[in-house]
This record gives sequence, structure tokens and C-alpha cells, in this order.
Amino acid sequence: MNMPIRLKLFIYMTVSIILFAILLYGSNTFFAEKYYTSYKKSILIESSKKLADLIVGKSTSTDFNDENLIYEISTIEKSIGGTIFIGTMDGKLFYPQQNDRGFQRPVFLIEPTLNNKNKPNMPPNSLLRSFGQSQRRTADREQYDENSFFFITQDTNFKINTLRYQTKLENGVLILVWVPMSGISESAAISNKFTAIIGLIIILITGIWALYISGRFTHPIAEMNRITKKMAELDFSQVLKIDRKDEIGQLSQSINHLSYNLDDAINELNGRNKLLEQDIERERKLDHMRREFVSHVSHELKTPIFLIQGYADGLKSNVVSDEEKKNFYCDIIIEESEKMDNLVKDLLDLSQIESGIFPVNKTDFNINFIINDTISKYEPVLGKKNIHLEVDMAEVLEVNADPLRIEQIMLNLMNNAIDHAEGNKVIRLSVKPTSEKIRVSVFNSGSPIPNHALDKIWSSFYKIDQARTRGFGGTGLGLSIVRAIQEAHGNGYGVSNVEGGVEFWFDISLRDSL
Repeated sequence: MNMPIRLKLFIYMTVSIILFAILLYGSNTFFAEKYYTSYKKSILIESSKKLADLIVGKSTSTDFNDENLIYEISTIEKSIGGTIFIGTMDGKLFYPQQNDRGFQRPVFLIEPTLNNKNKPNMPPNSLLRSFGQSQRRTADREQYDENSFFFITQDTNFKINTLRYQTKLENGVLILVWVPMSGISESAAISNKFTAIIGLIIILITGIWALYISGRFTHPIAEMNRITKKMAELDFSQVLKIDRKDEIGQLSQSINHLSYNLDDAINELNGRNKLLEQDIERERKLDHMRREFVSHVSHELKTPIFLIQGYADGLKSNVVSDEEKKNFYCDIIIEESEKMDNLVKDLLDLSQIESGIFPVNKTDFNINFIINDTISKYEPVLGKKNIHLEVDMAEVLEVNADPLRIEQIMLNLMNNAIDHAEGNKVIRLSVKPTSEKIRVSVFNSGSPIPNHALDKIWSSFYKIDQARTRGFGGTGLGLSIVRAIQEAHGNGYGVSNVEGGVEFWFDISLRDSL
């Protein structure tokens, strides 16, 4: 049976106390009276020695007619709670004197003898010398030394046992001292009864105390068990609150320390697992992007290479004879070669910016110069395509950025706006300060971008209309380069469908904000 440790402790402690009480009671029952008897014997011996010292040299009745001596002997007699007789074997009684106690010499003395083995033995009744008429029965005696011995007698009239000690002095005087055995037996009985009562009280008190102590002792263990079960379930929010300095307190502190360390380790492991999952997901996306990248590059290069090969073979085979067609073939070959060159340049730029090989070199410059230069470059194209350009530019604005990369952004956005300008063909270029940034926006009239494509257009090679984009010469990398440059600068960018068209924008940091 799986017994709780609290109950085990209670049972162990209670059983121990019960066994101790039983042992104490048994010892008192079987050995107390013997101990008391031995103790009384030592008192009788000590009293006899004191009497012997008092009556040294006294051997006649006249010697004992001394009030001081009688007082000293009486004092010893009362101190032991017994009776003293001093006399001789021939019937003389020195103490107590006649009529002192209201009876005439009611005692007998025994003359000590030795048997043939030199061991003391009770003499026959003919050797008893009686000083009175009381009838007493004498038990076996216990020899103390050559002239002294103990014996127990019983008064046949009063049925009282007495423990007696008799010793013979060198001058022949006999000293007999006795105490009633009823006191010894009564003391042992009282002691047994008292021991039984006290034992029961102690068992009751100890049982209550054992229950309390076992609870106090096992409560921290139960708490530790509860906390460790929580830890096994990876719940480290619980803390042991055991304010003790002993081994249990040290163990609770160790469990708390273990819980803290496991919590930190598991949190760290979870964090690393999340990073690993992110890295794996990122690697999957990169792998997917690589496959798409290779597919897109292959697609973009396939058409110009096919055209170049076809027209080059035509020229080589003299398919055309007149000069005008030859020039047309050569123009196609040159145009497709330029598209391939632009594609390779864009790929190199995008790769360098995203990989950090080509870092951004920030410097302070006037954004108006780049805007005006861009406008100058595109004036012929705008005029040729009948596109109306509107410019809304604030006063001179100093910014902090890489001027070459900002110019590249402007060129890509202008190319994108020119390629997609429709309807009344309007491009609106705006440069305005916003808080600590300068926002440059390029608007072109035309059809809005589908909502599902607003986030995708910043991806490499993404084209809303593959055929239409090819017709305008786009590679699908322009907006990807814009995104990469802005992320390298740490600035925002975006696109939104507005009334009448689409507006792209990007932010540049002001010089004062650095």
C-alpha cells in the first residue's frame, strides 16, 4: 500500500513512544521494588555505621544513660523511618530503654554463625534470643560480611514484613535496624500507577505532537513534489516559498534554481528553434526565389538571344539584299543586345545592393539637382510620346543619401511611369518635406494596379502583364532595385492607386535629422 510519508512518520513516532512507555512500565514493575530494596539496604548499612560511631566504647546500660546519646540515636531512627534496637545476645537491651515504647523488649537477635563451607546460614531456632513475646517468622538471610547480615521477618499478628539489618560490634554489642517492607512495595505500586498515567498522557501528547511535526516536515516535501510535477509539464511559473536554513530549505532553493535555469534554457531553445524555423522558411523562400530567378532570367534572355541569332543568321545567309533591310536587321540586333545588357546590369545592381557588396555611400546634397537632371534626360522621350509632365517641387532641399542610388530610383520610376502612362498621358513629379523626411512621388495617369498585385510588384521579375511589359522593354527588375535601395537606406517606399492613375513614392532623409 502506498502510504503517505506523513502517516508513516506519525506511526513511527507514536509506536516509538508506546514502546518506550511499555518498556518503562515493565522496568518499573519488575525492577523498581528490587531497586528500592537495594536502596533501603544501603540506608540501613549507613545508619548502622553512624550508630557504631556513636556507641564506640559503650557496652553497659550505664553507658547508654546519656540523654544526648539517646537523642542522636532517636534522630537517626526517625530519619530512616524505621526502628533501632541495641543490645547483646544474653538479653540485655540498651536501646530503647524499658518502658520507652510501651512494650517490654519485643525483639529477638540472631547470633551469626558459619557453616562448614564458610558461608553464612540461618541458625536453628534454638540460637534465637528473644527480647519479647511477639511471634515472628524469619526468612532466609543474606550475609553482608562476617558480622553483619540482612533478613526479612513477618509479624504474625499484623502481617507486616520488615527488612532488617543486624551487625555485631567488636565489644559484642549488637545493632538491629529495620524498616517496614510495606513502604517499599507501596512506593513501587505508586510508581507503577504514576508511570502508567504519565505514559498514557505522554502517548496522547506525543501523538498530537507527532501529527503536527509530521505535517510540518512533509508539507515542504509535498510542495516540492507539486512543483516538480509542474516542471515535468514544462510549467516553470511556480516557485517554492520555503524559508528554512536546513537541508530542506537548501533543497527548495536548488529546485527553484533548477526551475529558473530550465526555464531560461527552454526559452532560449525555443527562441533558437523559432530562429531556425525562420531560417528554414527563409531558405525555402530563397530556394524558391532562386528557381524563379533562373526561370525569369532564362525567359528574359531567351527572346533577345533568339532574335539576335535569327537576324544574325539572316544577315549571314544574305536573306536580304537591300541596304535598308540590312540596317533594320542590325538595329534589331543592337536593340536586343542593349536589352540584354540592361538586364545584366540590373541583375548586378540588385545582387550587389541586396548582398551588401556595394554599400550605400551617403552624403549631403541638393535633391533638386537630381530632379532637374532627370527631367532634362527625359524631355525628348516625353515629347516624343506626347506625355505631359507636371512638377511640384519645393524650395532647395538638402538631403542625406547616396546620390547615385537616388538617381537610379528616379530613373526607374520615370521609366515605369512613361511605360504605363495612358489616357491623357500625364506624369506628375512631386517633392515635398514631411517631418524629418523628403517624400518624392511620381504619378502617372492610367489604369490602377490590381489590389492583389500592390505588394508583389516589388518582387524581382514580377509583371502584371507579361506581353505588355515586354513590348515596353521592361525586365521586371526596376521596382525590385527601388525596394533594395530604399531598404539599404532605411527609408520607406510604396505605391497606391489614386484618382486617375497610380502614384509611386519614396522617402529621403533630411540632412538635419542625422
